[in-house]
Amino acid sequence: MARQLKDNERYGLGSAIGDKACHLFAKLYVSIFRLVKHKIEDNGWTDFSYEVPFDSNAGRVLFRTGFLLELASLMDYENWDVIQKGKGKGGVDYIRVTNIRGKKAAGILYNSDIFDDYLYVVQEFLKIGRSRTVEIQRIPNLLIYKLYQDGYKYSVADFDDGLMYVGTSYCYNHDEPRCENCPLNDMCRGKEDLIKKYRT
Repeated sequence: MARQLKDNERYGLGSAIGDKACHLFAKLYVSIFRLVKHKIEDNGWTDFSYEVPFDSNAGRVLFRTGFLLELASLMDYENWDVIQKGKGKGGVDYIRVTNIRGKKAAGILYNSDIFDDYLYVVQEFLKIGRSRTVEIQRIPNLLIYKLYQDGYKYSVADFDDGLMYVGTSYCYNHDEPRCENCPLNDMCRGKEDLIKKYRT
């Protein structure tokens, strides 16, 4: 399916879309429309068997709320070229969230019981070998899995839709977002510094 999105002779999008985007779209589509049905115990293709695409809206919300700063430092993000000094609109710092892919989260997760759950999610649901590195872009899958264990039936698509909603309705890509009405207002760390300094 992913291959045909790009390569189909009549309907394919060709170079207008990348391989990773095709893959993510196919997984989102299959999950949202429930084209494959599995019980979670089957460890087949589930609602958290694909990663959240860290695009402009989702990445901006995750960064500005402080979520990503729980997983690495500002200096880490600068070193990884996620934060690009002075390259954002209006001369503020630009956040290139796609550069987070493959980057290792801070060590706190490695010393906790939750690390075993992370390994389980990565191996059984994402089907990604036996890597013992906690990669930042996979943390949402772990959180969604933990919510599932607590009886909440959320998917990666739900998580991404929520970030898109906040990003397009409240956390605008300028210095005057609608923080007072934002559903993340109580937990957001960015209302002062992060919103003024960073754009996607």
